[in-house]
Amino acid sequence: MQQTLQFIDPTQLARISDLHLLARTVVEGFLSGMHRSPHAGASIEFAQYRPYAQGDDLRFVDWKLYGRTDRLHVKQFQDETNLRCTLLLDCSASMDYGSGALTKFKYAQMLVAALAMILRSQRDAVGLIAYHEKRVTHLPPRSDELHLRRILSEVQRLAPERATNTESTLQFLGDVLKPRGMVILVSDLLHPADAMIDQLRSLRARRHDVIVFQISDRAEQTFPFERSTTFIDAESTSELFAVPDLVREQYLENRSKHFDAIRRECLAGEIDLKEFSTDEPLDRALTFYFHHRSRALMTSSAKRGRARVRS
Repeated sequence: MQQTLQFIDPTQLARISDLHLLARTVVEGFLSGMHRSPHAGASIEFAQYRPYAQGDDLRFVDWKLYGRTDRLHVKQFQDETNLRCTLLLDCSASMDYGSGALTKFKYAQMLVAALAMILRSQRDAVGLIAYHEKRVTHLPPRSDELHLRRILSEVQRLAPERATNTESTLQFLGDVLKPRGMVILVSDLLHPADAMIDQLRSLRARRHDVIVFQISDRAEQTFPFERSTTFIDAESTSELFAVPDLVREQYLENRSKHFDAIRRECLAGEIDLKEFSTDEPLDRALTFYFHHRSRALMTSSAKRGRARVRS
């Protein structure tokens, strides 16, 4: 009988004030749901072969050796940094909203910290850019433990404020990053999409692996308000008095159009996008996402392998 995984309720996480402890708690829950790391990579120097195991990345199968021996073997490489990843954290005022135990920003802090720890555990280099209308923090990717602690410390001290300018941050990143890295954007995406998508596509053109994690609150997704309310824009401070029953349908339609357009553009540009809701256990969300990503990578690798065989 398959064992049911126990995930960490967001209300429990909200009680943990130490980000390092919180991130470690999330990562431990995430790893308990994973049978094998989905981030297998390769350094430059080959070390040895080992027999193929179910779930291994097919990119590292030696097909010539398979042709000689009729057995699948995977190349292993020396244990050194194989990926340079930059985490982008949206610190704008709209991220401060929360209808439950966690605000979007608190959830995003946990996500960024957990990703940093996962990447460091694989000896990948990880960096951080926190931004709102300007860049607040820029730590270029490194792979040592001291650098990880600095990232966690920086993320811990950040607070959401001001308006958002994701476009200029992505443009800056494109100018300073070496090709073939990974970029992970963590944001609620509540800003004009066209310019942001253009910059994400530009990063893909430079052969970066680009992932977007959209952070949403359940109330934003369903608009459950009942009483007449004055809504305040967190970034512009403009106010709008509304009767929820009269505006709910139009609000949900506009929201759907905005995010559907972003999803279509990301799909067309080979950019991963995953929406996380703040009432969803973060370790479960990570587990499901990376399982899906791992399967997608294996499928893509298998297709490329069959195409090479045919040619």
